[in-house]
Amino acid sequence: MVVNKTTSKKEVDIYDNVIFEDLGEFATRKKKQDRFKHINARNPLVKTWKPLWLIRLGSSTGLIITLSASGGLIFGFNTGIIGPALGHINNEYHLNTILQGLVVCSTLLGALIGSVSGGFLADWIGRKPVVLITAVATIGGAISSCATNPLSLVASLRIILGLGVGMSSGVCPLMVAEVVPVEKRGVYGSVFQLFITLGLLWANVMGLLLIESGIHNWRWMFAIGSIPGFLMLLIWTVLNESPVWIENQRLKKERKLQEEVISNKKPKKSSIRILMEKKNRRPLFIGVILATFQQLTGINAFMYFSNLIFFKAGFTGEYGAITCSCILQFWNVSFTIIAALTVDHLGRRPLLFIGSIVMTIADLLIALFYVTLTGKVQGWLSIVCLFIFVAAFAMSIGTLFWFIVNEIFDPEAKDIGAPILVGLQWLFNMLLSLTFVGAVPYIGDSTMFWIFGGIGITCVVLLAVFLPPEKIQLGELESDVLPETLKEAATVYNDEVEISPSVTKNNFYNPKKDAEEVLETLSEASNEDMQIPMNIQN
Repeated sequence: MVVNKTTSKKEVDIYDNVIFEDLGEFATRKKKQDRFKHINARNPLVKTWKPLWLIRLGSSTGLIITLSASGGLIFGFNTGIIGPALGHINNEYHLNTILQGLVVCSTLLGALIGSVSGGFLADWIGRKPVVLITAVATIGGAISSCATNPLSLVASLRIILGLGVGMSSGVCPLMVAEVVPVEKRGVYGSVFQLFITLGLLWANVMGLLLIESGIHNWRWMFAIGSIPGFLMLLIWTVLNESPVWIENQRLKKERKLQEEVISNKKPKKSSIRILMEKKNRRPLFIGVILATFQQLTGINAFMYFSNLIFFKAGFTGEYGAITCSCILQFWNVSFTIIAALTVDHLGRRPLLFIGSIVMTIADLLIALFYVTLTGKVQGWLSIVCLFIFVAAFAMSIGTLFWFIVNEIFDPEAKDIGAPILVGLQWLFNMLLSLTFVGAVPYIGDSTMFWIFGGIGITCVVLLAVFLPPEKIQLGELESDVLPETLKEAATVYNDEVEISPSVTKNNFYNPKKDAEEVLETLSEASNEDMQIPMNIQN
């Protein structure tokens, strides 16, 4: 709040939620408190006891990208390791199909809960605390699930691990979207998906290396999943809070104070009402299409069917299928790198459309091969379609989904809309993993891929109708980049908010200069008849 002619005869200003009746006391206290504090270079209103070099490191693009990479590894390894480990778990516990599905889906259920709850928590308490919760849940879930014997307890602890997996899929892309430069968001936003694929590759390699390590080798596979959690915990110790979240919180406080002063408090809209506003319905619908297309066109089914496809092509033996799976994951990583390097040049829309069409064609061809061909011919042609599908997925929806869901919403709807879409993706993932194994024997292999192809065609048509004609307009999102001056930020959210004149273009705060300007303002107004609004309270 700016001190002006309408403030009072008592010289009043607000600092750290304290109202000072004596401006001299205000200036003295402010100067003493700021003397030993450094100013956050990304947000001049945030004071901290950290040295300046640590502040810069905590908000650096490199650290944010490392955070995104650790989140991708948490996601990729802990969802991918269940495949190599499941056979060994089955040998020890002799599971039926239903119990195998429950073991597989325990992590996915936790991820579904974590992705949605993590989004709400990130909006409520900030991004940095959610990073800590993600790291702790990952470490605790991975280590505890490998150290227990009852299968029901193992599955329950994998749900805790899934909370970390789900939260990482929400908070890491969000931090990238809010901190990295807009013009580099495509390549930097792709880092998360790149490290998901690297995590999947890592899981397959560890499954191959530990295949002969004894009856409890699956426990070592689970325990290794805690390593990226320790990396994220280390990053958290130096990480700064998102400048966008800090700025939004400041503006909320200013609006609240302004409403109290002018006695014009507006009813607060719920998050769901904001999401259901007309301007947010189309982005939400586009996000639902993207979540559907990412999961229900068969990427997990392809990964599940890959061993069978390789077997039909003649890759038999103990190491044959898992070796081919490692090659497939390396192929996935390679095309994710290509997508990361080209997305900012080619744009979101072309990559989405080309990839979607190729994925749909691959689904339909495999369905056709299962109907018309048999033996090694069917296996080799299916392998070709499998690699084409994975390449198209990595180049399009696999990479683009994670940062597009943070770009399509207005800032006020992003904190609720993006977690819901990520949670929907996890829901589809869990349902497909739970039902796929049991459904295929009844409806047939070809029928399942005909269904995937039909979903692909539907999504391509809907994207053609509803997706914006150009690349996502990054610069139009008001929360993407912290404005050069806080006055600009305030104007974006509320044209009536007044900002102290001491906030200058260099974004550094000078408490002494601010105190002098406030004194000068009060001096000019000293001869006027000023009254304190009655609704200002301590």
